[in-house]
Parts: sequence; structure tokens; C-alpha cells
Amino acid sequence: MQTHTRPQQKGSEVMVRKRDKKANAPKQPAMRITRQRREMIGQLADALAVLAPATSRFKGFCVRNVAEEHGLKRCWKSGNNKRQMIARFLKEVFRQYPRKPKAVVMAIVQGGLDWRARKGESTTREELEAVAAPMQALGFNIRKDIKKIELPEPSRVCAPAQDKIALIERLELHEALTDDCLEMFRNGHFNEAVRKALERFEKCIQTAINDHNIIGKALMGKAFNRDNPLIAINDNRTGNDFSEQEGFMHLTMGAMSGLRNLYSHGDVDQMSVTDAIERLGFVSLLFKRIDLVLKNKDKP
Repeated sequence: MQTHTRPQQKGSEVMVRKRDKKANAPKQPAMRITRQRREMIGQLADALAVLAPATSRFKGFCVRNVAEEHGLKRCWKSGNNKRQMIARFLKEVFRQYPRKPKAVVMAIVQGGLDWRARKGESTTREELEAVAAPMQALGFNIRKDIKKIELPEPSRVCAPAQDKIALIERLELHEALTDDCLEMFRNGHFNEAVRKALERFEKCIQTAINDHNIIGKALMGKAFNRDNPLIAINDNRTGNDFSEQEGFMHLTMGAMSGLRNLYSHGDVDQMSVTDAIERLGFVSLLFKRIDLVLKNKDKP
């Protein structure tokens, strides 16, 4: 008895071809940028340009850094015009990423409010409405989110004189302090700059001893203990070596309890510009000494 192979159904072949064609087809844009939408994005860019800087020389807040934080670095194109850079970025976000525009815009708004407050500038509800209106026209309702935001009080601190800024820049602070810490100093936020610098030093030590559960004074005591140091700052052979190790331990413990903890509270009076320069220089000294120790440790 002959057996016959059942021919493959023609309909199945068509379905397979359609599925393969669909899989290989280029992804369609999330939003078609029409002339009207381009105008709305332009209005949105104008409103956000009032609230936020497009770029920053350091690692402080700006729209470019918001783009990177949201995985949208490829959408950012540098240029000379602030408003145009923001508009180009927003256009690509709306076009390619349908779920991200709201989160990105709200991050820019919130960061911009804080940034302006630190500069001593206030933000009005009208300025926030100028953001909400074009977002609504583009299909994103953020008015409820906007209403929940508490407008921060503008800072009353004054930026330091230019000669003081030039002085701290000539000190060649450790690279860990030359981004937002230095920017805070330039903007007159001395307590915050010193606190941030010490927190960064604390994290550096946690990483060096691979222990992120211990903090502050106890962390420094564990890391630089004279008799059994996890980070030996010298050969630990002579009396001078032991004294230096113990002294460094006390310096770092004092930095945590006497400086970092103190300036973590908002009710502490603002330190003077000279105090801020001296304290940042001190933290820089600690960083540089640890860099030297770790560098020598890695040598064969």
C-alpha cells in the first residue's frame, strides 16, 4: 500500500512569509512628528529652557544629564543654541520612545526647580503651566503631577567672590571634588559642598575595604586601625609609622563625626567661604593620600 506525503498547506506558507516579513520590517516611529506637533515640541522646549540648563561643564543638573540618566544619550545632539538642543532631544524622545516623554519632562522640571532655587531664583505656577500645556497637546497629561510639586524656596546664600573661586581652583583639588562639589562652592552652598565631599570620601573607603554596611566614624576606625589596618598608609614598621597610621585614623574619624555629621543637618549656620576652602582642601588631602596608598598597593 502506497503512502502519500501530505502537501504543506498553501495558507500556512503565506502566514510564515508574512510573519518573517513583519519580523524583519523596520520599527515604526512611536509618534509621527507633524508640523503641529513640531510646534508644540518647540513650545515645550521654550518652557523647559526657562527652568533648566541644556548642558553643564560639570556633573551637575542639566537636560543632557537627564537624557543620560534615562538611557537616551543617543537622542542628545550638542549645539550652540540651548533651546534648539532641548527641542531636538525632545523630538527624538517623542518619536522613538512612547513611554518616556512624561518621565523625562518631569525629571527636567523637578531638577530645574531645585537648580533655580539653589541659584536664588523662584519659579511660578505660570511657568509650570507653560510646560503642562504643550504636553497636554502632545497627549501627555502632567497637570496633576505638576500640582503636587511644592515650589522650593529660593536660596538666600550668596555666591563667593571671583577671587575666592580662583583661589580654590588653583588648589588643584582631587578629581572626586571637582564636579558637583566645586559647582556647589561656586554657587555659595558651602555646607552642602563639604558634606558631599565627605560622603564621597566615605564611599571611597567602603569600596576600598569592600564593606558597605559600616559607615562614618566606625568605618574609619576599622579601615585605619593602627594595630590591624585594612588600609595601611605606610610600611607599619617603625614607631613613626604606627604614630602616622593612628593619626590618620583619628583625622578621618574626626572628619566623619565633626564635619560630615554636623553639616548633614539643615539647621546649621552656613560656614564662611574661607572655612569651605580649608575644609575642601582637607578632604582633598585625604583623597590624595588614599590614592597614593592604593596605587602603591597595586604595584608588583
